[in-house]
Amino acid sequence: MSGQRLKEAALPLFAEQGYDGTALSEIAKAVGIKTPSIYAHFASKEALFLEIYRDVMRHELVVLGEIAQETHATVEDELHAFFYKVTDFNSDPEVKRFFQRAIFFPPQSLATQMREEMTTYEALTSETIGNILLRKLDEAQKEKWIYVFYCLLDGLSLEHEIYSAADFAKRRDAAWEALAALL
Repeated sequence: MSGQRLKEAALPLFAEQGYDGTALSEIAKAVGIKTPSIYAHFASKEALFLEIYRDVMRHELVVLGEIAQETHATVEDELHAFFYKVTDFNSDPEVKRFFQRAIFFPPQSLATQMREEMTTYEALTSETIGNILLRKLDEAQKEKWIYVFYCLLDGLSLEHEIYSAADFAKRRDAAWEALAALL
């Protein structure tokens, strides 16, 4: 049994049930071990959750880095690809759901630490977007665009859970059109 296997079993449980709704015994059962065996890999449920949280943020940064490395004809095309990639909630749905739940409803005991780490993640994401935007916008316009981007991203992450796939697609397209109008 490895720590990685425990994380793989815990992620969908945390994604679906949240931190408070997931017992270590459920995670242990999912990998076929006794609950105390988890402590050979993680000091606590909090430590396991935080490690998954950090893994998910690293994964998302890799995805964003890949988009930044792609070749696009225009700044608009590059931002379009970026926007649609980060709002594709059907790719890695458990990872996306875990991330959403962790961001919007962090465990009370970890909320401050997670928000600090999220600030770092957001700064790195903003830098990636900002580097693209600076080829077209000045610093003030760039900052405004990034703020609107995050608002739309947060809203779409919730709307994805509420609306049908067809309705979500219409809403995402409309969000992109509004964002593109700021370029």
